[in-house]
Amino acid sequence: MKGSDLFAKSLKNENVRYIFGIPGEETIDLLDSISNTDMEFIVTRHEQGASFMADAYGRVTRKPGVCLSTLGPGATNLITGVANAHLDRVPLVAITGQASRERLHKESHQNVDTVALFSGITKYNRSIIVPESIPEIIRKAFATSSWPQPGASHIQLPEDVASMECRDPGIIPIPDQTIYEANGDLIRRAAELINKAKSPIIIGGNGIIRNEAWSRVREFVERSNIPFVSTFMAKGILPYDNPRNLFIVGGKPFEQKLRPLLASDLVIAIGFDMVEYDPVTWNRDSSRKIVNIDITHGETDEHFPIEFDLIGNIDITLSILSRYVEKRTDTLVHDEIRRRRKEFLEKRGEGKETIPKEIMRILSKHSSNKTMLISDVGLHKVWVSRYYQPKFPDRTIIYNGYASMGASLPASISVSLVRSEMDIVAVSGDGGFLMNVQELETARRLNSKFTVIVFNDGTYSLIEKKQEDAGMIPHYIKFTNPDFDLLAKSFHCDYYYVDRAEDFEESYIKAGRENGIKIIEVKL
Repeated sequence: MKGSDLFAKSLKNENVRYIFGIPGEETIDLLDSISNTDMEFIVTRHEQGASFMADAYGRVTRKPGVCLSTLGPGATNLITGVANAHLDRVPLVAITGQASRERLHKESHQNVDTVALFSGITKYNRSIIVPESIPEIIRKAFATSSWPQPGASHIQLPEDVASMECRDPGIIPIPDQTIYEANGDLIRRAAELINKAKSPIIIGGNGIIRNEAWSRVREFVERSNIPFVSTFMAKGILPYDNPRNLFIVGGKPFEQKLRPLLASDLVIAIGFDMVEYDPVTWNRDSSRKIVNIDITHGETDEHFPIEFDLIGNIDITLSILSRYVEKRTDTLVHDEIRRRRKEFLEKRGEGKETIPKEIMRILSKHSSNKTMLISDVGLHKVWVSRYYQPKFPDRTIIYNGYASMGASLPASISVSLVRSEMDIVAVSGDGGFLMNVQELETARRLNSKFTVIVFNDGTYSLIEKKQEDAGMIPHYIKFTNPDFDLLAKSFHCDYYYVDRAEDFEESYIKAGRENGIKIIEVKL
């Protein structure tokens, strides 16, 4: 068999269903081998779109998404999506073709050190030197990407290795994964610290979603009566009207009277990734002690002083901790902060937020367990993060680690592919939308179904806001846009135009009834 046949067989052993990418000269053997399996190669219009699709696949399935490119420019185009997955701890395996080994040591056509390029954005990163090592390398790439904390892996396949005849060393079995639980005595001592605290608070992070631990978290909050805030990616764990829900933290802080972490002396971090909300923002003096609950050690940081690192299955840890933590009775300080925050959230928007804030209210009103909302990156991400209130967990994607613009459209295609029963809504600015707008053709070809809401103001608005907040006169943030109606028609998409908040709900409901791709332009 050829090396590429062994490669495809090893991918099949990992239960790969879809591979997103663009064909190249150096990958033709692998593509030929893939064509002889039941795996589906999804041809995209840009490698960045392919890596964003693989990222979204990993987010919703908890299994590594796979993307493929050729060498050189194809490989470098993958990098943004791979980094996006890596910093948000999403399982992803990137495969890149490469020149034959005999010319890798010298300057040659499209040859760059791809392994070096991927070194800072992957957990595992290898080039295949001999074809018989393929099953081992693929098994390790997928295992490392998935476990214990997810992230990205990269495999480089030189074209001569792909075409080389080799023996079949057999597939590598996939073992069951075991999570060790924290020591019971350690949990009891952590509970004693929590019980002694005057004003503890829970911060729930993306790890709760990754490990599907939201039901146990809800039970722990109910049993302990400890207030709860979530990062962007942990939205929906507690209902909006739950009195313990103090809503979200992350990004630019609210004014001081609306910041619940500042009113706490102990923070219980559950599944919290430090990239979600830098502790220097809420624990600059390092006075707040930390009880960290996750499946791996917490990050080391002077502003994240961990008293107890409870490592293990989050469900098991919380179940044991619940036996020892006393129910809080005095939560007046955080009750008042919740009242102020709720008042802020429900207050009518002002200035540039007038229309977007009302749109977030309407999106919240119509959200259900079938709604998957995907936010791109820009000023609208602030609106989604603060004002959108999903009714269920694991139904919101907000890029928070690498936070790359242009991801929401490719992500919608991927989610539509593997979660066809979902009502998918992408929220984007005009800047991010046009970064990967070419993938509308991919969406149309795959018969995708989703709605894209595009806020159109011809401005990189988040940068404009940063400049204004810094006391600067905004510069270099304006651009022009195409006619979105004509653009939608050229890609065979339905189009809706809104320039008043009161008109949005009708267009949104109407778009939801239609199949295919719907674009709602919101003129600001």
